[in-house]
Amino acid sequence: MRSLYILPASFFFSGFCALVYQLCWQRYLGAALGVDIESTTIVVSVFMTGIGVGGALGGWLGDALPKYRSFFYALAEVAIGAYALLSLSVFDWAVAPGGWMASPEAWRNAVGGFFILLLPTVMMGMTLPLLTLVFNENCSNIGYSVGTLYFINTFGAAFGTLAVTFFLFDVLSLSQIVKIMASVNFIIAVVAFWVFGAKGRRGSWQR
Repeated sequence: MRSLYILPASFFFSGFCALVYQLCWQRYLGAALGVDIESTTIVVSVFMTGIGVGGALGGWLGDALPKYRSFFYALAEVAIGAYALLSLSVFDWAVAPGGWMASPEAWRNAVGGFFILLLPTVMMGMTLPLLTLVFNENCSNIGYSVGTLYFINTFGAAFGTLAVTFFLFDVLSLSQIVKIMASVNFIIAVVAFWVFGAKGRRGSWQR
């Protein structure tokens, strides 16, 4: 497969993992807090905020250091996977006595949950602008680049939602699902690092 299309193809699985994480974290926090509406509000709010902040940060990094766009994309995927492996332990600490989400006041729990999930969601938000800039290096139409990548990522997210709801939750534990998704993030990162190295050796994309 041409290197131009390897990273966009990986974006399907990035979107898949992101929505699986969202549903797993929402379910885990709902069980821990005992109030599902609060966990849903926390997770959805921080996902929207983090993706927005990450989008701005990713665009800035991509413009400031254009030679390292695929490298930063790989780092973002590593960060997402690494946080995912630690996430359930972090949540256990957060809801334990003295943790950030152990308060009887709902707003304190919301603030604690927001900051606990902010880092991975910012990393998720960085991936689209970084990959768009990489893809656009060989495509003169930025609208085509954004539209294509957004479609691939959203399709992966939709497929991930269906898979985790109707299959994964029935056959695996939350911990097992999160570990598998983290492995997928690491594989995406390896692919991105490989593309970054290949591009550096050749000086341009293989067409």
